Amino acid sequence: MKRETRLLITFIIVTLLVSIGISFAYFTANASGEETDTITVIGGKMNIVYDGGPEINAQAIAPSDNPIVVKTFTVTGDNTTELEMNYKLSLIISNNSFSEEALSYQLVSTNTNHNGEVAPNINMTNLGTGAKIIDLGYGTFYGPTNGNKTHTYRLEIYFPNQEYNQNVDQEKSFSAYIKIENYTPSQGLLIRDVILAQGDGTVAIQAKGNPNFANIATESDSGLYATEDEYGTTYYYRGLKDKLNNNLIWGGFQWKIVRINGDGSIRLIYNGTEAEFDQNGVVNDTGTNTQIGQTEWNAQYYNDAKYVGYMYGGANGQESTKRNGYDSQAATFNETSSTIKDILDDWYEQNILGKPFESQVVDNLFCNDRQLQSEIGGADTGPGYGITGNYTYYADYYRQEIDNPTLKCNQKNDRFTVNDTTTGNGVLTYPIGLLTADEGTIAGLVSINSNNYLYNNQYWWTMTPSYMSTVGAFMMTIYSSGYIGSYYVISTYGIRPIISISSDILVMGNGSAENPFIAV
Repeated sequence: MKRETRLLITFIIVTLLVSIGISFAYFTANASGEETDTITVIGGKMNIVYDGGPEINAQAIAPSDNPIVVKTFTVTGDNTTELEMNYKLSLIISNNSFSEEALSYQLVSTNTNHNGEVAPNINMTNLGTGAKIIDLGYGTFYGPTNGNKTHTYRLEIYFPNQEYNQNVDQEKSFSAYIKIENYTPSQGLLIRDVILAQGDGTVAIQAKGNPNFANIATESDSGLYATEDEYGTTYYYRGLKDKLNNNLIWGGFQWKIVRINGDGSIRLIYNGTEAEFDQNGVVNDTGTNTQIGQTEWNAQYYNDAKYVGYMYGGANGQESTKRNGYDSQAATFNETSSTIKDILDDWYEQNILGKPFESQVVDNLFCNDRQLQSEIGGADTGPGYGITGNYTYYADYYRQEIDNPTLKCNQKNDRFTVNDTTTGNGVLTYPIGLLTADEGTIAGLVSINSNNYLYNNQYWWTMTPSYMSTVGAFMMTIYSSGYIGSYYVISTYGIRPIISISSDILVMGNGSAENPFIAV
């Protein structure tokens, strides 16, 4: 039997006082609902308990940086079977006549007894205006629970004090309630939610700070971490493959989840086919099956600095005579595709283009960082264009030396996108690329590391330029022993495509090698 517990929150403006150009809205907030209710599921039950009784009385509240209403509630699971108990949290807004920017909220989630997964924390988010349903996330209890296990939530609602006059919100009203309901596992969970739940939500992940990038990732620092990319805060996986649950079956293929991008999309790296998982009962670990094939970064052509480009100026064999510009003489002019880009585009055409799931692919940037090391604090270097003779060291070569990776991509011309010309360069045909060396570093590939989740016992390409020597152009590569080095662009190494998919995809499973997330 499924029942709903409703927490009714009603805000009624009583009066408005304007003083020294700042407006204060005084009102009473009342909450009513049952103190305790139960969702009964096969093999167990979930109790929902609101603290402090059925009502909240908050009077004479002015706009403030502090929450005007705080409501804590717990979901307690008691299950004697092996089945999972799943629930969904929603904020149902039945009426909101406040202005667009007036009200906001956040949710703080705590896995009190460390069982299952709580709905991830929600940082301060605008409530907007009008009636709507806001998805607060999904939680799960793993059975058997061996007694009561508790998930605790704290919902905070804000009426922030603004620098501008707030008289526009006189006599406005807001009514809402929280709905907590059981749901069937076949509905799946939002992929972003289940990823963040592994790290106890965004607040807990961000509080960890950065690991020591000079060291390989070990058991002690395996998990989720946060940093910034060109879109915002990104949450990335780091560490040992048997300590991370970041495996996904999507689109007929196996993938490793690399990170949640700053725009909320999910960044994936190829790991094999779904058929291989079906046959073996476990995701691929090492070997050539984790790649779509092998190729040169740029076949035959190598003796010009331009060949570190995913795309570059002029035809193959035509010498570059300047570094930047909008004509074929410029090394960084995105005109001609590298060999590896052509192969990736062909793979996309054959396996994703026109398929029902293609709409889930997101246009997120791929960084082919052609900055020079001298531009980020390194020593003077060559010019970044022209044929062999001048050594040119690129930015990541220096970042690898000082153990200072970044997920920023400083030059817009190097941010490869399809349609996005605001953040990216908009020159790609398809939204597919390769891992950057910096993404390998933050994942923990610093020295020999056969336990890292990116390790596959193969040599494979990244998208990151390394240097130009008297021999030719070199790219950063992942070595078969599990660390980052440099190889000649006409070397033949593995290809592991990178794509990004939407964060609202529903998945089942727990992300492990034997029970990967499966898109539903």
